[in-house]
Amino acid sequence: KKHWKRSVLLTGPSAAGKSRLAAALVAKGWRHLDGDALAKSLYRPGSRLLSSVVKAFGKTVLTESKHLDTVRLGEIVFPSLAQRRRLNRLVYPAFLRALRAKLRLGSRPWVADVAVYFDAGTPDLGLPVILVEAPVALRIRRLRAKGLSPGRAAARARALRFGPQERRRADLVLDGRQPLRANVARILHHLGS
Repeated sequence: KKHWKRSVLLTGPSAAGKSRLAAALVAKGWRHLDGDALAKSLYRPGSRLLSSVVKAFGKTVLTESKHLDTVRLGEIVFPSLAQRRRLNRLVYPAFLRALRAKLRLGSRPWVADVAVYFDAGTPDLGLPVILVEAPVALRIRRLRAKGLSPGRAAARARALRFGPQERRRADLVLDGRQPLRANVARILHHLGS
């Protein structure tokens, strides 16, 4: 479809600047696909996925109303690579099916904000992959400004690792410290707009 030529996938660690870039593209008429929100929608009470997560991590990951307690689950998985991998094996197959289905909808271009793209095995989604980076210290400050405790901010900032291999596999790498307008211009230039 024609809109795929202008759609993009933003990835990168927490608080690198993906959401700001996505918002700037939405202001230009693109549709936003929030990968975190999509993943959370899969954890409906009574769903097979939520049951699997509870079986793997215990009932403490449920709220009193039987919804997923994402804060509690984050406290378990962000500090531990083994626990994140365990969660990923449960979540990624369903997440990727839902992501592909969503991207097929409509005719306007998408900006998909999917922090876990490389973690999910770099699936072929037919979109240019834009890696947004920022130093860990800056990302921790940004997460603290959103209300996270120092420990949770540090764990989340360090949870997803992006290094030389991910930079090589990305179609474009942006520095999240750069002015928003400059990064949007680089995206549009990359897309030939």
